[in-house]
Amino acid sequence: MFTKEEVKGFIIKQGNKWLFPDFHNKVTWYVVTLGAGVILAPTPLKIVFYNWLIDSFSLNSGINMSIADMGETSADYSLGFGLILSALLHNIFSKWLIHQRAITNNLEKEKIYSVDSVLFQKFITLLPTNSIAIKLLEEHDFENTFDFEYLSNLHTFLYLWNCPEKSFLTKELELRKILLWNKAQEFSHLLGRKSTPTGSGRQSVVPDENRKDWNRPKNVDDNVKAVNKMATEVLELHQDFVKVVRQVLKC
Repeated sequence: MFTKEEVKGFIIKQGNKWLFPDFHNKVTWYVVTLGAGVILAPTPLKIVFYNWLIDSFSLNSGINMSIADMGETSADYSLGFGLILSALLHNIFSKWLIHQRAITNNLEKEKIYSVDSVLFQKFITLLPTNSIAIKLLEEHDFENTFDFEYLSNLHTFLYLWNCPEKSFLTKELELRKILLWNKAQEFSHLLGRKSTPTGSGRQSVVPDENRKDWNRPKNVDDNVKAVNKMATEVLELHQDFVKVVRQVLKC
């Protein structure tokens, strides 16, 4: 049922609990306190307590009982130590359950991380930091011409990574991937609207007829600023995503 490693780990971790128990809930404390009270309480105090129990029982059941029916009033050591021992066993068993739950959670987390690690390797192969697409976002001023083909890997990411098969099982990673995908999609649409082919066969946000203008229309400058700004936002989300994945998956 359990491996030797799991049993050994539990024994090592919990061994000291027998001598120095960590009473982690109120039930354990109550039982230990009751057991100690049975052992240590003076006989008159016990009689008062027993009389209270008898009166309560008689009132609710309609059966009259007397203190004589309770037997001797001397300390019941077996009952007291029995209560304390049961509390210790309850404490150890509870800790064991917590330990087993932690093992199960760790195994499930390892499986999830394993799946996410494989998916991240596919992502980082497609869009590493030193890829042409990411370098273009980082270094290029879109006032100048560019080759649309340089963004092909970014477009592949948009085409193929918005599906269940490309979803990370770790919620935090999937949320960050979605943020990156949405911003990259927004950037792609903006660039498609604001850029045009040039006579050289490349692409440019600044039309050919305005390229040499000293006083070109304001909307052209606004377009350049908007594309550059969004390119930086995509880059930052990409870098943040990579850093967080590496921190979470330890890869």
